[in-house]
Order: sequence, then C-alpha cells, then structure tokens
Amino acid sequence: MTTDHEVKSSGERESICPVCGERFICAHSASCWCASRKIPAALSEYLAGRYDTCLCATCLDRLIEQFSAAGS
Repeated sequence: MTTDHEVKSSGERESICPVCGERFICAHSASCWCASRKIPAALSEYLAGRYDTCLCATCLDRLIEQFSAAGS
C-alpha cells in the first residue's frame, strides 16, 4: 500500500501533489522550498479548505499567479 507521505531520514517527506499527481519533497518546516513563496491570503484559505496536503511547486506557483492576477 502506498501513502501520500513517506518520511525521509532528514525529516523531509515525499508527497504526492493532489492536483497533478507529481511526487515532490516537502520539509514541513520554515526551511521548505514553499516558505520562499508569497501566498495570497485568499489562496491560503482556498488551499486549506480544499486539500489535506501540500501542492508541488508547479501547481502552487500556477495558483499563486492566478490568485495574484485575480486580486489585482
């Protein structure tokens, strides 16, 4: 059986993006790659209400762009 998260020895997790199905590494900390992204508040609420896990960089960046454009 597979899971959405496999913990690595470094504490990082291999996750599966719920949007596209791509595998990616998530540190689940302030040092994670996503910590450098500026996520609009509306997008943060959308993600929290829709997904139980993180998104890959490609999907997160696409949604940041869409939500930022909509808020302009």
